[in-house]
Amino acid sequence: MIKLANMPRLRRPSFGKADVVGTFVAALALASAAHAFQAPTAGDLGYDIYDIVVNQGVKGPLGFVGGVAAFLFGVSRLFSNIMIGIPTIVAAVCLIRADSILQTFGMIV
Repeated sequence: MIKLANMPRLRRPSFGKADVVGTFVAALALASAAHAFQAPTAGDLGYDIYDIVVNQGVKGPLGFVGGVAAFLFGVSRLFSNIMIGIPTIVAAVCLIRADSILQTFGMIV
């Protein structure tokens, strides 16, 4: 019979000073490079994809309806389950403002 008292206990991993410093250095390295994004104009490479996805989809009626629906769903879930409500509202706002977020982060289409 194995006694449980003699078995070593498993400890939860903890964050040390090196983890915090490493995370800070990595964030600083990623944030130091500034990138700009210009929406492609007609005739540029990737304009057709950008036009369909961003102009007609996200900024068009599909994106607006999806954003409003997600926002209303988040508000309806806010009082019953806050852990579903708040992220849904944040995602809805991100969907409505996706073109500005895309340009801010410097994504290339």
